[in-house]
Amino acid sequence: MKAINKIGLFVFLTSFGVSLMGQEAITDTTNRATRTNLNESVIISAQFDPIVNEAMKLSENPSIFDTTFKVPDFKYEIINKVYPTQIRIEEIKPARVKGEPVSMLYNGNIKAGIGTYLTPYFEGLYSETRNRTFLYSIHARHYSSHWSIKDYPTSHFANNDINLYAKKIWDKFYVDAKVYYNNSINYYYGFNNDSIKLKDKNFRALWHNVGFKTTYSSLYRNDNSLHHWVSLGVENLSSKWSSNELTFFLMGDANKQFELFNKEKQVLGVKINYKHSFFKYDIKNIYTAPYYLNQLYPLLNFNTEGLVGNPTYNTGIVEIKPYFDFKISRFQLHTALNFSPEFGKKSDFRLLPTAIVYFPIIPKKLYFQGGIEGNVERIALNSFRIENPYVSPFLQIKPTTKINLFAKLNSNINDMGISVEGGIQNIYNHHFYVNDTLSYYKNMFSIVYDDVVRFYAKGHFEYNIAKTLSLMLDMQYQTFKMKRLDFAYYQPAFTTSLSLQYIVAKKLIIDFAPTFKTGVKAMYMGEEKQLDPIVDINLNAQYIYSNQLSFFLKLNNLAFQRYEQYYNYPSQRFMGMIGASFSF
Repeated sequence: MKAINKIGLFVFLTSFGVSLMGQEAITDTTNRATRTNLNESVIISAQFDPIVNEAMKLSENPSIFDTTFKVPDFKYEIINKVYPTQIRIEEIKPARVKGEPVSMLYNGNIKAGIGTYLTPYFEGLYSETRNRTFLYSIHARHYSSHWSIKDYPTSHFANNDINLYAKKIWDKFYVDAKVYYNNSINYYYGFNNDSIKLKDKNFRALWHNVGFKTTYSSLYRNDNSLHHWVSLGVENLSSKWSSNELTFFLMGDANKQFELFNKEKQVLGVKINYKHSFFKYDIKNIYTAPYYLNQLYPLLNFNTEGLVGNPTYNTGIVEIKPYFDFKISRFQLHTALNFSPEFGKKSDFRLLPTAIVYFPIIPKKLYFQGGIEGNVERIALNSFRIENPYVSPFLQIKPTTKINLFAKLNSNINDMGISVEGGIQNIYNHHFYVNDTLSYYKNMFSIVYDDVVRFYAKGHFEYNIAKTLSLMLDMQYQTFKMKRLDFAYYQPAFTTSLSLQYIVAKKLIIDFAPTFKTGVKAMYMGEEKQLDPIVDINLNAQYIYSNQLSFFLKLNNLAFQRYEQYYNYPSQRFMGMIGASFSF
């Protein structure tokens, strides 16, 4: 059919071309006469030649597809032939690394200054620098003030510290030891000296605290080894009026890792904490100490000769805490069970659980941590006198048990960090400071205990800009539900602190650190006292003259506020100090 169409097209084109060739060629188109008679006829005659063109045969043939396939018959043989191989090791030329300058480390440093109200400050440190097997250090510090607050008796204070430390490192373990001594002097100046004339020695408290601590710890490089450490020590605190507390403690930990759930590292271990305290004092000092009720004792015919022995007590608490750290993918769980027997003056047994979960809500951005945690502790007399320098040397101390239920969110985005935490604490035997009823001038504090439920919320924010500007902000709000007391003595409802540091050209460092505290109440002679809010603004500056020499300036209480941390114990309105630091 395609061939016939092609033939028809060819005949048409040929006839059209012949008709064109039969026309007369006209060359003069300008002078040509116009024809009027167009009735002409043309007869063409030719010889008839019948021709039959050759027929085109279709070359396309139908085919049949058969699904069966015949497997050809192959025959093959395995030729065993060994090709020799040779290993050629080419020498790797070591890269040339230019030696970088090592920063200079100085063995010693001396820092000294002098402040308002005759306030000297001195601190010295000498230590080993880059020894990989043996380290040691000697540290000494003195800080005191020799000027009294207006309208109050002598309010001087002094603190002296000496610390010796040494550490020996072997291949698989290390051993360190620390010997420390602290001496502090405080005056119970919380009374009106206009009507009461006392010599300074009669209301001056002198404390001596000396201790020793040593630790052994393994340094295994293999994670599957049994890692462990043991620490033991002794501490002795004594005061001017023969009160003495001797404390022994032993702590240890042993743990081992193993694989579970797709080769995730799990940790199984046990912690042990043993602390035993012995306390005694000479009851005759209740009569001889002039700031006690000694003026009433002669009227009551008080006599200490008939007393059998002096008051003593001892309290030992053991914590045995097996724990398991579970990890699968990004989920982590810390669980522990604290078996805590108490013996000595009182026998008791506590079983306290711990379960803390940790996982990312947004990977590398937002993390959650929360759970329940329980612990028990007998706070030492040394901790009380550091927290409150005006505490009585004769205290009846009880163990404190805490069960904390909390939730916490942490976020780290570039140079910014945010942390928010809230929780509920059940505290058994929480201590609170109250004016001692045995104190004749009501100028010292004792402690009372109560079972409380504490609700708290706190937040932390920090931001760093190119190592030149750093900002840290902390806030906390808390409230107490008391069982026996009317309110929580000396516990602030809201506290906040700000730390702003700015570094100028790596030479000048400026620190701005204000703090704010409000909602503090005290109980004085059975009457509730509301303490004024505390606004403490501090400014510190340091100028780095060289790697060895720098100068510093400290300005404290720039609000010139005579605030009270404890009732009837005001602070100085302003304190400034200037000094220098030198390394050698």
